[in-house]
Amino acid sequence: MNMAANSRHVRIAIFHLVLFLSSSVWAQTRPIAIVGGTLIDGTGRAAVEDAVVVFHNGRIQDVGKRGEIMIARGAEVIDAKGKTILPGLIDGHCHYWEWMGELYLAYGVTTCPDINNSPTEWIIAQKEGIQKGKIRGPRLWISGHALDGPRPQGMPEQRWQRGSIIVRTEDEARKAVQDHVNKGMDGFKFLERLAPNVAKAAAEEARRLGKPVIAHSVNIFDAVDAGYTSVEHSWAVMFTTIRDVERRAEVDMNRMTGKIGTVEAHVNMAPEHFDEIIKAMVAKDIHWSPAWATQFRALSPRAVEMKKRELAMLKNPRLSYLPPYNLEAVEGYFAGFEKMTPERREALDKAYKMVQDFARRYVAAGGKMHSGSDPGSLLPAYAQHAELELAIDAGLSPLLAIQSASLNVAKTWGKDKDYGSVEKGKVADLVIVRGDVLNDISATQNVERVFSDGKPVDTSFNPNYRNPIPRTIADRYVTNLTQLSPASLVEGSAGQVKLAGVNFRPTHQALINGKKVESRFVSGRELELKIPSLKAGTHKITVIDPGIPTSESAPVYLVVSFK
Repeated sequence: MNMAANSRHVRIAIFHLVLFLSSSVWAQTRPIAIVGGTLIDGTGRAAVEDAVVVFHNGRIQDVGKRGEIMIARGAEVIDAKGKTILPGLIDGHCHYWEWMGELYLAYGVTTCPDINNSPTEWIIAQKEGIQKGKIRGPRLWISGHALDGPRPQGMPEQRWQRGSIIVRTEDEARKAVQDHVNKGMDGFKFLERLAPNVAKAAAEEARRLGKPVIAHSVNIFDAVDAGYTSVEHSWAVMFTTIRDVERRAEVDMNRMTGKIGTVEAHVNMAPEHFDEIIKAMVAKDIHWSPAWATQFRALSPRAVEMKKRELAMLKNPRLSYLPPYNLEAVEGYFAGFEKMTPERREALDKAYKMVQDFARRYVAAGGKMHSGSDPGSLLPAYAQHAELELAIDAGLSPLLAIQSASLNVAKTWGKDKDYGSVEKGKVADLVIVRGDVLNDISATQNVERVFSDGKPVDTSFNPNYRNPIPRTIADRYVTNLTQLSPASLVEGSAGQVKLAGVNFRPTHQALINGKKVESRFVSGRELELKIPSLKAGTHKITVIDPGIPTSESAPVYLVVSFK
């Protein structure tokens, strides 16, 4: 081939390369228009039928009815006829753990404001990993380790207090807040053992630095005085209505020590104090997250269908990587209600109706409610949608329900300029679901398309999904080993020992020197281990939660003596 011909081929190749690159860039950056669906924009305003939403370069360019909005030539058009367009959902009570990323995306939850008492350095790494595209998961707003006070005498350490920053004085509180902000936290989780003066100092410092305070409380009037941004859980209302301080402390201690369950504790609610609490909260614009699905969904008229859907997800083979305790916890939760006596069930039904009554009054008075997961006995991300169903059961409208899972949460975190609703100029976080959410709130679960920052999101499940940075502490249950019986065997002889402790579950695996051995679940406080023939020495025994690499318990030791 001569030089001229070769030069011609080079020019043609360059032309095609430029054409390919140009078309690729255009395909990635051209506007997208969602056309024809019913838009619920997250603001609480009336839905827009036959709507158009146009977004480009990560931002919403225009929103309105078809015929009123210009669609640029060359835009990608998505037909949403017969479907509903929603803002990307924001989990109003998010506890983010390493295995949750795909679940959140599949359920249209594009943002998770983590209030899980997560190890600070770990949650920073997760946020950065998601931002860099190294971890598949929702956008994170983070609070790191929670602030808390010393436990009352006789009260056991609770799971959420692990790793908490314990502050006893106002100066300690202010310094803890400053240090947290310096590390890049978006907000704070305060727990209920903070002394009122210490909580107030911490909240004042957080406000000075422009950060929200999301908190547990056993006295909402103290939370109002301290200037919290949001109070979590229906039980916060229950405790606040108990005006006798000694009685409140008694119920608190009984709940913490397991003498009564959280749902059962709600029978102590006194509705005659609701209006006073609501007036104080609304006057200071203090938000509230009931986190009621994790406790009360078995009392919903939808309970049978909710259980069916949840178990189907937990048994999905493409989600085989989920820690086994999820299935165990959900089955156990529903079984507990199904085995309940009619008398006890009636008392809990009444308690639940009081929670619903408070929610209706609070929202009617202008209060901003949040819907969110609070997983534990509930599958995360799916839980967001279960919360929406309970909001409808309580008599709230679909418009308010969606607002509770979008704009209200963004406002708490001071992020509503960019997030939380489908409005011109905001970040293009959008979800398209099949069906009419106005007529059936369960349609929010029929997620068809998700966009985050204007980019399409992969909502599929991958059985090989793994988080490259496992969480440094166990998710929710800490297993402690206390005693072996017998504590010694003789070299060369197999045997059986009983392992005592707390928080054993049927799915736990026992390890000797890091290798799995046969075990049998007896109860939450006992396992039986089949010990193989061992050489003389001191052998380490631990227990691990399958699927959670960092869940291995502290060890106990078996002594094997010489023959």
